[in-house]
Amino acid sequence: MLQAFLVALVGAGVFMESPLLGQHMLARPIIISPLVGLVMGDLKTGLMLGGELELVWMGLVGIGTTTPPDVVVGSALATALAIKTGASWQTTLTLAIPIALVAQMISLVVNSFDAIFTHYADRQIEKKNWKGIAIGQWTASVVVFFSKFIPIMIGYLVGAPVIKIIVQAIPTVIKDGLAQSGNLLPALGIAMLMQLTYDKKYAPFLFLGFALVAFLKVSMIGVAVFGLIIAYIYYQFKPNDQSEEDLL
Repeated sequence: MLQAFLVALVGAGVFMESPLLGQHMLARPIIISPLVGLVMGDLKTGLMLGGELELVWMGLVGIGTTTPPDVVVGSALATALAIKTGASWQTTLTLAIPIALVAQMISLVVNSFDAIFTHYADRQIEKKNWKGIAIGQWTASVVVFFSKFIPIMIGYLVGAPVIKIIVQAIPTVIKDGLAQSGNLLPALGIAMLMQLTYDKKYAPFLFLGFALVAFLKVSMIGVAVFGLIIAYIYYQFKPNDQSEEDLL
């Protein structure tokens, strides 16, 4: 029960950073999963799942009124279930997406319900009732907090035993298939991101990173170091009179 409470608190608490303090990109898998791993005593699994889930969802952006899959609930719950049940991270990775999709439906209902408090705050603005405005805003925030907290906690308490039974009953051939699917999901996430950000001007750097890994067997940390050095050199040799618009 304590672990369920802490996992739910981590997920919901990190999510509230955005509506209360502004968007600092803390409500991301790469932050949430390691924190969940930390409170559950398995930081290594949290770091691994956080990195993999970030690759899957890094190109996912909610624009306007669109509601993307709930990466907060998906990341927190998938990481907690992976650590609790002992399932491989590849298997659990494939569970994170359906969890996020179910949580997305909950978010749609909660966002619609929260409109009641938004309209209440609007009416208080017309009356110049500052206390009423605060009540409307904070009530909506509390509802949003529990819309993340409750699904994560219930999902952990109910899902862990069920998931453990399911994982133990899955044949080896199916587990191998899930593992391969888990390996493909990060590649799919990167492909989605490239579709949005690909620029032929910087394409050589992408292929350079691929070549370093594929042909020279450089680790990911090594590739990151190479990227940092190249970025620094690129910045140093940039013409001083070149405007920001020219760079973009």
